[in-house]
Amino acid sequence: MTIPKQFQFSFIIFAACALLAGCINANNKAADLYQETAFVPSANAQPSAQDSVLKISLAVNEAYCLKTACSCIADLSAREYDQLVDILLTKYNIDLQLTYYIEEYEMVDSLRTKAFDGVICKPWLAFMLVPEYKIDYKRVADLLDPSNNQWLTGHFIVKIESEIKSMKEITGKSLAIGQPDSYEKYHLPMAMLKEGKITPKETIYKASCLETLNMLHENEVEVAVISDYSLTASCAVDFITPNEFRSIGVTAQMPLCSVILDMAKVSEADALRLQKALLEISGDSAPAGLLSRGFVSPASWIPVPYVTAETK
Repeated sequence: MTIPKQFQFSFIIFAACALLAGCINANNKAADLYQETAFVPSANAQPSAQDSVLKISLAVNEAYCLKTACSCIADLSAREYDQLVDILLTKYNIDLQLTYYIEEYEMVDSLRTKAFDGVICKPWLAFMLVPEYKIDYKRVADLLDPSNNQWLTGHFIVKIESEIKSMKEITGKSLAIGQPDSYEKYHLPMAMLKEGKITPKETIYKASCLETLNMLHENEVEVAVISDYSLTASCAVDFITPNEFRSIGVTAQMPLCSVILDMAKVSEADALRLQKALLEISGDSAPAGLLSRGFVSPASWIPVPYVTAETK
């Protein structure tokens, strides 16, 4: 049976509209999931009085912490919080109770139970739980790395001898990328691929930078996505060196590490009190154990996770 041309054209228009509507709906859904994550106190807010002890329990997992990083990079990831905890208690009457997690997934499991008042970590690890678990997280401060850097990016990398020179050339190539629990290794890179109309021949999703780097190192893929610190502050330093690879694309930036509070458990006044204390004991006054100038005001960041058109 031959379909009249006018019906063929109508069908094409309908299919295109349906596809466009699906993409728009997916983009709208992603944009609607989050609001500003930085803690912004109301105009007349005042910190709570220091005459009573403020107890705040935080889970901790971050790349430069001695108690949460792999022992193979202990020379670099040697950050300790003991001095900070002592100063907060003696000078500000804030009892910061820290529980350390070496494995990210174990910390995330604990956050699902809402066992803590907050967390110190890469912010997406906490905020990815917000839609499902309805946790009112806010970032009261960002923590600087040993280079006094506030930001985190994802990198598309290739071997130094690779003929791939640009993002466009990823089309038709094999790619190792992160999983949805990583904002800089999955959500931002996937959005870049979509926006650039870049279609890899094969996309392999891995949980860690170590896995994606190993696949690239062993020539199992032609391109890999990693966190920007992975070549210097991860277990990968045991078998690779930064000069083996080069970057062909960089994602947008996000905060590297934040102090995040559950505002259903911590009042605005108490959150402001902790924020004020953290910022006061930073810069030139930062405890040596933090390995940097300490904390800065939380940068504006509204996550927009990658959501496919098929997502319901």
